[in-house]
Amino acid sequence: MEEQNTVASQAESTAAEMSFSDKLMNVFASPGELFEYVSKAPKQTSNWAIPLLLTIVIGIVFTFVAFTQPPIQDEMARQRDKYTQQQIAAGKMTQEQADMIAERSPKPGSPMFLIFGAVGVVVVMFATLFLSALAFWLLGKVGFKSSATYGKTAEVVGLSMYVMALGSILTLILVVAMGSLHATPSLALAVSDFDPMNKMHKLLASINIMTFWYLGIVAVGLGKLFAVSFGKVLSGVAVIWAAWTVITLFLNFGF
Repeated sequence: MEEQNTVASQAESTAAEMSFSDKLMNVFASPGELFEYVSKAPKQTSNWAIPLLLTIVIGIVFTFVAFTQPPIQDEMARQRDKYTQQQIAAGKMTQEQADMIAERSPKPGSPMFLIFGAVGVVVVMFATLFLSALAFWLLGKVGFKSSATYGKTAEVVGLSMYVMALGSILTLILVVAMGSLHATPSLALAVSDFDPMNKMHKLLASINIMTFWYLGIVAVGLGKLFAVSFGKVLSGVAVIWAAWTVITLFLNFGF
């Protein structure tokens, strides 16, 4: 018994001493080892705060780079005009109302647009972290009867966001190179004229290799935290992802 306590104590000490660079590297190279340490370590706010800050910074850079590209601005203008004409044809607005909205809306690439975009990045990243952590914590508590705390779940989600940060960088490269805001590492690349109001197009965009990588890393972490097999946790994570995907498809989020 004493030997087991000693081993546990050593594991906690090792986990607490893991450096930022070790955590960053192990998210990609050895997530099982990383989250084994995290599950036994004392509470560390930096486990979610640093990845959150990093994803926000990259998201703001994405906004300022992508939306100042002329091809992206032209694409957004075409999509806005197409949507407006659909609304007018459906009798949901008049041409005068559409002109007024267009006049008052910040133009892509304008200072006001970029400021709103940066604020949006902050809000979305905070919501992504803490709402995802809430959903996964409830999965553990209700689905697996886990005693893991919400704070520890947030650490797992936060560390997994390093994959999300990498995905944002990859997406920015694709967007700039291909001149399309919808050039993501997903099946949307197979669509020649992406329509954000087309549910099939949006479904293809949701099948994103970086999203699946992120969810897989989350499942590894939650498996260690909840003391449940990877397969079981992955099934629960997949159900949550599928539910959110359906919501975004039918409520037209992201237009």
